[in-house]
Amino acid sequence: MKHPACLLACLALLASASCVRDDAETPPTELVVEGWIEDGGYPVVQLGVTRPVDGMMQDINEYVVRWGKVTVSDGTDSVILTGGYDEDYFPPYKYTSFDLMGQAGKTYTLTAEYRGMKVSAVTTIPAPVRLDSLRAVQTENDTLYYVKAYFHEPSDSPDYYGLFSRRRGKDKAFLLSPMGIFSDEVLSAQTAADVYCGTSVYTETERQASACFKEGDQVEVQLRHMDEASYRFWQSYSNWVNQSSNMFFPYTQELASNIRGGKGYWCGYGTHALSVRIK
Repeated sequence: MKHPACLLACLALLASASCVRDDAETPPTELVVEGWIEDGGYPVVQLGVTRPVDGMMQDINEYVVRWGKVTVSDGTDSVILTGGYDEDYFPPYKYTSFDLMGQAGKTYTLTAEYRGMKVSAVTTIPAPVRLDSLRAVQTENDTLYYVKAYFHEPSDSPDYYGLFSRRRGKDKAFLLSPMGIFSDEVLSAQTAADVYCGTSVYTETERQASACFKEGDQVEVQLRHMDEASYRFWQSYSNWVNQSSNMFFPYTQELASNIRGGKGYWCGYGTHALSVRIK
């Protein structure tokens, strides 16, 4: 299943902006990783580099790394991912391999190299937690809806989750639901969580500034069970999305990252998905 592959430019811009010093020296170029592997899925990685923020609109092609070396290991087998064009992702270039499939309970190490830069990261795939059901809920506006997702939280702890949604035919990627990242500290054994339409300047269509779904939408919802490092990244990203639009309380913290030597994230997911049509 496709994931939010639209953060690359955002991560590169945030990383470069956070490195600018008062003396206006050009910050060093760093590798930016956006990567994941899920239970029953194959590794997907997008690579970019940070660029100085000069106040002008940047071409996404300036950030994309197409000739990097990306390696993923599960401790026993190690594979070099192949890079190639894929229009289902934005930017439309990814590294992947069908020679290594994600398995719950295993730990995966990522290494990426490009022009003398080298980064690494480690992630673990937790066991998937199943969604029990989805239900469309009408808002006060009778043409707008959100989705109620029901699932049972295991007694084992600690556990970390993210709710992501995609409107079939409208969004290429699964987008994090607003306030859709949480830990089991705030959950009961039987949980009902609200899912809204995620935000993306690259993959969304016909949003009209609404976080709600509309009649006719076929909404796919993913419940991602993740490790703590992945949770910290998505929690900081959620805070950035929620607060960056507030001119009085701007969010200036750097995004959390488990990438050693660079920026971005490498996440393992135990994923389960259901869909519901908004009628």
